Amino acid sequence: MRQTLRLSREVDVVEDVDVVVCGGGPAGLAAAVSSARMGATTLLVERYGFLGGNFTAASVGTLCGLYFNTGSGFDFAVSGFPCEVSERLQRAGAAMGPVPFKETAVLLYIPWAAKRMGDALATETEGLRVLLHCRAADAIVETGDDGSRVDGVVLSTKRGLWVVRGKAYVDATGDADIAFYAGVPTEIGPPGHRQFASMQFFIEHADSQKALPWIQRLPEIIAEHGQHLTRDSGALIPTGRPGEFVGAMTRVTKNGDPIDATDPYDQTFGEIEGRRIAELTFEFVKKHVPGFENSFLQDTPPQLGIRESRRIQGRFVLDKHHLLEGTPFEDSVATGAWPLEFHVRGKETTYEFFPPGHRYYLPFRSLLPEGFANLLVAGRCISATHEALASTRVMAPCMALGQAAGTAAAIAAKEGLDACSVPVRDLRDALSAAGVEL
Repeated sequence: MRQTLRLSREVDVVEDVDVVVCGGGPAGLAAAVSSARMGATTLLVERYGFLGGNFTAASVGTLCGLYFNTGSGFDFAVSGFPCEVSERLQRAGAAMGPVPFKETAVLLYIPWAAKRMGDALATETEGLRVLLHCRAADAIVETGDDGSRVDGVVLSTKRGLWVVRGKAYVDATGDADIAFYAGVPTEIGPPGHRQFASMQFFIEHADSQKALPWIQRLPEIIAEHGQHLTRDSGALIPTGRPGEFVGAMTRVTKNGDPIDATDPYDQTFGEIEGRRIAELTFEFVKKHVPGFENSFLQDTPPQLGIRESRRIQGRFVLDKHHLLEGTPFEDSVATGAWPLEFHVRGKETTYEFFPPGHRYYLPFRSLLPEGFANLLVAGRCISATHEALASTRVMAPCMALGQAAGTAAAIAAKEGLDACSVPVRDLRDALSAAGVEL
């Protein structure tokens, strides 16, 4: 029988700011920087000792969703903060793009450089404070006749529990943690309707010149020699540094199903299993892919790459047809064009590409939980169906959504408004002034 305990204690309020952003991944970093640039005092809370989320902690190696196929080449599918990130990394010689991938393109980048870029943004952005090694553990909620408000976020720290407070809050945890703690209706798809996680791995001392032609034939090599692997495709991604590649070839399963990234038992299993299959997959690469004979497995990232977990039920639910039809929402705050990418069946990865020149639009209402006045979400936990999430979950649109959420939160805090009441025209004007094309 499940046991429960009631805890009662006083907790110090350590920060009282305009905007609190929880989660320092692609969406949260964009939200916090954008909020501070709008003149709002902003606190960014992150569970790791560095920022970046899947950008760094999972070391994806490719910034997806940045570009789209125009029919005669590639152009930016998004604008604003994601493009700034691309330009910063490329100026530093730490990224290459657009690099063609199937019918679209990606930006290849060095995860270490992305980590240092996060440090720079954290320390150089006026009005932005960052708390690392702090995990959001609960939300304090006030409920009145006109709905509910978040009145504080409880953090688990090495000095015990702390509370941070703001006028507006952005949940960019990836798993909709703050929304869940606050009592917002959320959902996580059943195993057949939830994407698999992956564990990347770093390879060093490869012969890049010899390896590159063979990497194009990776699916053939897997088909011939890799029946024991967890995926029938994948990629070996050059970072641009001599002999270094990121392996993106794994799929973590538990009894044939995706793990639940919100279940600590599943998380524990997934991390250990991810490292096991990363090692197994590297041994295959070393043995069967020319150019990797003298390479070695350098490491795996700090965490699995999670593609899908909780998402909120918001004021508007984005679905696949809105993306396919390019529905022109009046409250559009971001754009995208990444294909619908599904890691959901056995070893297969499927893509549903948009026609050349096609982009879709993301509405502000999908960032707003129903019934909460001062809470926004950004990133993969927005209000969207499993099918729509297959595109919007990748990093560039998550950054764009984060910029929109942070901008809206700052307007709300500065003008004394509820986040859900920010005039769409004012929000879109502020985004346009920051270089976002809508």
